[in-house]
Amino acid sequence: MIKAKYVPYQALPDVPGKTPDEIQAIGQRLFPFTPYNFELAMSVYDWTTPSFVRLVYLKIFQYTSVKHTPFPLDLRSIAEKIYATNWGTYNPHDADFMNSFMMSPASSLRYVQAQLDVVAPMLHESSDAQNRLIAAAMQAMPRTSSFAHAQLFSGQMDIRELGFDYFGIEFLECPLNAGPIGQPLIQAFETALASYVSPGKTITTKMIWSFTDTMEDALHYSNGIVIVAKHLANSVVWNTASYITPLSDDPAKAEYTFPPGSKFKILSIDTITYQGKQIVVIELQPLDSMPQEGMQRLHVSDKIEKEMLVQVRGGEAG
Repeated sequence: MIKAKYVPYQALPDVPGKTPDEIQAIGQRLFPFTPYNFELAMSVYDWTTPSFVRLVYLKIFQYTSVKHTPFPLDLRSIAEKIYATNWGTYNPHDADFMNSFMMSPASSLRYVQAQLDVVAPMLHESSDAQNRLIAAAMQAMPRTSSFAHAQLFSGQMDIRELGFDYFGIEFLECPLNAGPIGQPLIQAFETALASYVSPGKTITTKMIWSFTDTMEDALHYSNGIVIVAKHLANSVVWNTASYITPLSDDPAKAEYTFPPGSKFKILSIDTITYQGKQIVVIELQPLDSMPQEGMQRLHVSDKIEKEMLVQVRGGEAG
């Protein structure tokens, strides 16, 4: 992925970004115990760029209850969301945006779909490997004191093309994960809130979840939902949230991430009015057992590391 220039995102017109040398230096500082510190750092850095759209889509549009490896994808929905993207230079006509999906610029949904059908196996495998690398790297990144930040906030849905009815498919508990394959992964928000996303329930994330440390910042990214994570009373740090700002494409953006497979208990769901807009506020508490994806810790064997890095490098792992 790095060698083929799919990672990192190739052009960042509105943020400073980081050079490969800067990423290498930070990787050596954060991950000194592995010779693959550059690849780990680059994977996390790439998440903070518009590449996060790819990493989100390739997770939430998986049928995770279908017993197949890898999990089947709702390719039609992914193609539709790629084609609908329209925020600044990030659109299906832009070479860098489409390159992040291993595709060329497209002027029709049909062409996006045709390209996606071809690249989907490689795109899926590479995205899965990168998500595992990011989850592993996060285990070694700085933790935040719960005394400094007793709550973390996430604006949802943080991709403009995803509305309320895509919230439920972010979780393993969504019944639509069982298919049938080809059935669109979209569910009425009210249906999710009336069942598995309700107070007292436990939800498990399919994707990386990003948070910030102020409500104002979360509202900036919100499409109508704000998640408020409250730390465990007996913990002095956020055990499963990693502070990744040192590797961000924008050093002014505070970002904390929970890896895929993170579990949360839902405490409450309320609706508030903010600046004349209705916002659904969901309070939850992380359950600190290690996420399944996060169990690929950095002391894995060289063999496993190399197998994972082949996917990220797009070639032989040295």
